[in-house]
Amino acid sequence: MKKGTVETTPLWEPVQTETLSWRIVSQVRAAVFSGQIKTGDFLGSETSLSAQFNVSRMAARDALRTLEAVGIVEIRMGAKGGAWIAQGNPERFADALAIQLHLIGVTGEEIFDAQMAIEVTSAELAAQNATEEDLKKLSGILGELDKLRDDPLAFTDASLRFHEAIVESSHNRVLLAQFRALRFVLQPLLAPNTTHAIAARVIRSHKSVLNAIEARDGVKAREIMQQRVKVIRSRVLSGTAAQHAADDE
Repeated sequence: MKKGTVETTPLWEPVQTETLSWRIVSQVRAAVFSGQIKTGDFLGSETSLSAQFNVSRMAARDALRTLEAVGIVEIRMGAKGGAWIAQGNPERFADALAIQLHLIGVTGEEIFDAQMAIEVTSAELAAQNATEEDLKKLSGILGELDKLRDDPLAFTDASLRFHEAIVESSHNRVLLAQFRALRFVLQPLLAPNTTHAIAARVIRSHKSVLNAIEARDGVKAREIMQQRVKVIRSRVLSGTAAQHAADDE
């Protein structure tokens, strides 16, 4: 077997006519998960794939379109064209997942439950794994926040970047991909509830969690983040932004 190509490798089973393109997609996906084919491998051309799977070129073309749409392959044109197993792209996954979350109508409760699961764990891991560069990034965003107290949209965006930077500092790519998807659906919930007083409270909380991360105190970072998400959840879902603002003044 020639390394880096699956074009002539007998990995595939003939498919039945009633499930042509989907059966091709399923087999290719299974081969990726099993490690039989890897990033950068040449899957084949439309013509060669139709021969390998014993299907029409139209069925092979439809399968390739689906594989490209879900990010499994990239299609290259020209003399060396064809389908290649794609490089991983978490940003593409995050964007697609965010759209799907919106389309299925996830509830605020579901969003904040997910935020709790992702960010509490991330804060603890960040205390263990954050680099000096990570800490500088967090400090920089914190400095931005102090100047944005009277701009709810800009403040919310910067605050979510701070949260994302904590997840980045965990150095866990699964958590990061999930949070990036979550961020898209979080922002519309948070911005309308951000007042000057709430912004001050958020900044204090962010400073506290950053201090814990800098001190490498994972337990403390976890506790602070857990409490912060609880406060956000309560404020947004109960619609009591005004009351929380009064409490902070």
